[in-house]
Amino acid sequence: MGIKSAPLRVNTGIFAAALIGMGGLLANGTAVAQGQMRDMEATGGDTLIGDAISFVGNNLYFRFGAGYLDYYGTSSELKVEDAKGLAAQAFGPGESSLDGTGTSLNDKMFPSGTLGLYIPWTNHHLATEVTISAPIKLDFQVDGAAATSSLAPDALGGNGPGNTINPGVPTLNRNIGQLKALPPNISFVYRPFVNTRIQPYIGVGAMYLYTYDTDINEPLLNSVNEPTLYLSKPWACTGKLGFDINITEKFFVGAEAQYIGCAEVKAELNDISIRADNISDTFGPVDVGKVSSTNSFEAVLYQVSMGVRF
Repeated sequence: MGIKSAPLRVNTGIFAAALIGMGGLLANGTAVAQGQMRDMEATGGDTLIGDAISFVGNNLYFRFGAGYLDYYGTSSELKVEDAKGLAAQAFGPGESSLDGTGTSLNDKMFPSGTLGLYIPWTNHHLATEVTISAPIKLDFQVDGAAATSSLAPDALGGNGPGNTINPGVPTLNRNIGQLKALPPNISFVYRPFVNTRIQPYIGVGAMYLYTYDTDINEPLLNSVNEPTLYLSKPWACTGKLGFDINITEKFFVGAEAQYIGCAEVKAELNDISIRADNISDTFGPVDVGKVSSTNSFEAVLYQVSMGVRF
């Protein structure tokens, strides 16, 4: 959640055109060499529940592979609230923003999977998918000036030349804590061509940005007590482009890029009290109070996988 230059990102317009164009060529070719996929209509149940179980069993597919989260969201500047004593002298009374600062998340590679189900009466053109993975551990970071210089280089700066105090507050490490993410993600996927060896698809959906088990481990922030990190948990929109390549009737490999955005995450670091080397022995800890930022969440989740149809 923060200011971070993005690595190479997908040009969705070119990617989509390439997929549809490739699919158009393939639509005029032969069917999958290993044979047509099973018909959408499932049989084998004597009751409504039995038919439903039979349908799911015959129209389910699963992918498993590697995912890479490329985070490039932006962040508001850090805002200091409730600073007291010498901290109020350094940051100003009430609320104040710290120029050129922000928060972010690191990029991450992790094992991931997709569970999909073809929607009835669509002849495999439409499906619903859920992206699944183990909990993802991410670093919570500060950006810009917050990671390159002291946030409080002087105190009593408004009292004229020669009256400032260098409190001895060191620079923060960029990684100030960790969190775990387990974001449920559901998409609806459209495949324009279902009888070709290569099957492009496009999808839209939503993701719940669920985070938990936050931990602040930065030495300066923990020099007096451990602050608590709060992250809001909004819903985000998603859009994906990808393709599958059939190896046999049941087995396939594939790749996709999924955009995640349309969400703002509020980050709050509460109960910050730090030790300043030059003044704390005399005046005690510096009570900073609460620091917050608002983050526009944007990321691309790249996935490569192998899969099976049941």
